[in-house]
Amino acid sequence: MSKTRSNAVAQAEAYYDSPDADSFYFTIWGGEDIHIGMYESDDEPIVPASHRNDETLASKLKGVTGDSVVLDIGAGYGGAARHLAKTRGCKVICVNISETQNRLNRELNKKAGLEDRITVLHGDFENIPAEADSVDVVWSQDAILHSGNRPRVLDEVKRVLKPGGEFIFTDPMQADDCPDGVLQPILDRIHLETLGSFGFYDKELAKRGFEKLEVVEMTH
Repeated sequence: MSKTRSNAVAQAEAYYDSPDADSFYFTIWGGEDIHIGMYESDDEPIVPASHRNDETLASKLKGVTGDSVVLDIGAGYGGAARHLAKTRGCKVICVNISETQNRLNRELNKKAGLEDRITVLHGDFENIPAEADSVDVVWSQDAILHSGNRPRVLDEVKRVLKPGGEFIFTDPMQADDCPDGVLQPILDRIHLETLGSFGFYDKELAKRGFEKLEVVEMTH
C-alpha cells in the first residue's frame, strides 16, 4: 500500500503540535488521558472521567496478558498505554501524529519505569508503522474522527492485526439518519468533512472480515 495521508490527518498534526493545543489538552482537558470521558455525574471533573475510558475499554479485553502486544493508534500522551502496561503487563506500541505529545509520552513512560514495555512511534493511522500480522490488539480512543480516509484506517488495522486479533475503539460519531448540513459548524471547527457512524463501521468492518463482539452506544 502506497503511503498517502488525508488532509484531515495533516491538519490534526499541525493542530496537536501547537503550543496552545498542548497546553489546553494536558493542563485543562484530561492530563494523560484526553478523551471525551465517561461521567458518573454532571459535576465530575474531566480527569477521572477520561481515565474511566481506559478502565472501561481495558475491562473488555479478557485475553490480554504479559505476552500480548497492543497497538494504540492516536495514542496522545499515552495514558491508556501506561494503564495497560501497568495492569496487564503487556507491551504497547503508541502511534501518534503529534511529536509534541510523543515527547511527553516518552518522558512519562520513563518516569513510570515503563519504557521497556511501551514504544512510542511518530506516525498516523492511515499509514501504521507496524508489520503485517504483528499485534494482538488494536486500540483507539476518540481519534479516528481525525482521519479523512476511514476505510484506509480500517484496512491498516486489519493488516497489522494477527489472525484472531481484536480491534477495540471509541469515537465521536454522527447518527446514520443525520440530516445534511446539521453538523457543518462542528465539522468546520475540527477541519473534517464527515464523522463516522454505527452504520458505516458495521458495514466496513464486516467487509474486512471482522466479527462484531460488542457495541456500546452512548448517545446524549
